[in-house]
Amino acid sequence: MGDVAKIGVRLNVGIIGATGIVGKTLVRVLREREFPVSDLHLYASPESEGKWVETPFGQLCIERLNKRKIPNHELVFIAADNDTARFWGIRFAHRGAIVIDKSSYFRNKAYAPLVVPEVNADVLDNHHRIIANPNCTTIPLVTALSPLNGAYKLKGFTAVSFQSVSGAGKDGMIALGRELEDDNAEPTTFPHRIAYNVIPWIGSNSSGFSGEEKKMINETRRILALPRLPIRATSVRVPVLIGHSLAVHADFKLSVNIKRAREILDEAPGVTLIDDPENNQYPMPLNAAGRDDVLIGRIRRDRGRHSLAFWISADNLRKGAATNAVQIAEVLLANKALGKPLDNSIP
Repeated sequence: MGDVAKIGVRLNVGIIGATGIVGKTLVRVLREREFPVSDLHLYASPESEGKWVETPFGQLCIERLNKRKIPNHELVFIAADNDTARFWGIRFAHRGAIVIDKSSYFRNKAYAPLVVPEVNADVLDNHHRIIANPNCTTIPLVTALSPLNGAYKLKGFTAVSFQSVSGAGKDGMIALGRELEDDNAEPTTFPHRIAYNVIPWIGSNSSGFSGEEKKMINETRRILALPRLPIRATSVRVPVLIGHSLAVHADFKLSVNIKRAREILDEAPGVTLIDDPENNQYPMPLNAAGRDDVLIGRIRRDRGRHSLAFWISADNLRKGAATNAVQIAEVLLANKALGKPLDNSIP
């Protein structure tokens, strides 16, 4: 939990996409971390307009946005698709709000910092009211790689992600449940049945890479400020409800001391080390679900003294999405960039 509640500022906050699983998680995380909300407004599709929902902030009515009358918020979270983020993100930013977006739309825009607070919070000094929240596999990946890069100078890595069905939203979770109950159920959300199966393709086609693989490559390079870093990535959808995992094999310029590498990761912010395989203790999505930290284990030497292999599990709805967004807002608040007019604007 941050110390932002002690600052004394309380904010008018909006959440776009509030009825989705990330939007609902955002509401819970705001309350759990005691983020200073004065008024909370929930926005969703026209089908949800007017519905009352029970939240940790009490009963709230789902509202519908109207482009002719942009609400006056100081902070807006977007947990919706790219088109929604593009349309409303810029409008709210021009209105004066700081926008933290979970879609991929702003992640390649130079004016929108791509931020994991434990890794590159300093780039928030140059935001233009729009901040991009990275992909749900990129966040735990760079959380692990950043402290190792600081110690041993990252040379390149291979990563295979094992991504839960909740990465596709509530429809993905429903699809897995339906297929587990009915062996004859046709695939809906995914291109193939996901029950008792894995699908080695997530997202759109991009020159032989899937969309998720390109996000992992491009976003990691940007966050770590290593634009030419060699990265080999494969993204796989697995029949797990919540929690993404990654198998990482990293190469470094300097010789790696395994004992010291464990200590570095154990001391890293946002990381919990679970690394005792002889006693069956290692990260798993089942024990990552519901937690805000990144679990790291199976740390071992790989291909000589300059290489390291390890395993990551993290809750894709929390640290992979909602918690990271709230942490960004906490940094802005601590830096006094929220709760007052800004001079900078969108280029």
